Amino acid sequence: MHTAANDPFGLPPDDESALLSLLQQVHELRSQLESPDELISPRQADLSATQRAILVREQAAIEIVYGYLRRALPGLMCRLFGPEVLSQREDATVRFTEMLHNFLLKILEKRPDELWRAQTARQFRQWASVANANLMRDVLRRERRGDEILKEQLAPLLSARSQHFEKTAHRPLDETVLEQIELWIGSDLEVNRQMGLVLRYRYLDGLPYREIAHMLGIAEATVHKRRQAALEWLRLHRC
Repeated sequence: MHTAANDPFGLPPDDESALLSLLQQVHELRSQLESPDELISPRQADLSATQRAILVREQAAIEIVYGYLRRALPGLMCRLFGPEVLSQREDATVRFTEMLHNFLLKILEKRPDELWRAQTARQFRQWASVANANLMRDVLRRERRGDEILKEQLAPLLSARSQHFEKTAHRPLDETVLEQIELWIGSDLEVNRQMGLVLRYRYLDGLPYREIAHMLGIAEATVHKRRQAALEWLRLHRC
């Protein structure tokens, strides 16, 4: 299985293969349960052999994700927020790392969740993209509430990511824009869905157009067309 070299959420090939194998095994084991999406806790009494096997594989999957995150976090932060993140104060970066870990932990512990349903590299990258978009919204909401850590560290990082969007759209990448992107993605109209995903993959994840076309299964020219339509709508509907 090949992961694009420029994919900001790419795992090393061995880790990716191991993770997807574990997710496939979890999927198959959970299909044997009466309630496939049930929460399973190691503290539950009378766990069945199937439930114990699921716990073992889910824990192994989490260890791969977190092991990768610990190794790749500096580069991941650079790709998400720009190279200036590495010049931020060490103590603030540590707090940011802790917040990011906590955010991902919430996703990993939630059932059902798209991570656990991923059975291909593309599905895993799509899950990572959703996680990134949710983190961006969380940053904006905390900033609005006056969270001191966000004012000190995360807001400037989000601002760095927003600069690319603002140069093109002539408006900031704010919570209103993020909510509109998610509305498009949840639309029953495929054109609207593609518009939202193109903006997410381009401006939140920083993916190149060729990779976006691959993720969506459409021509690169169509990616540009959807991007232009979405940006034009946002220019005409400023809130």
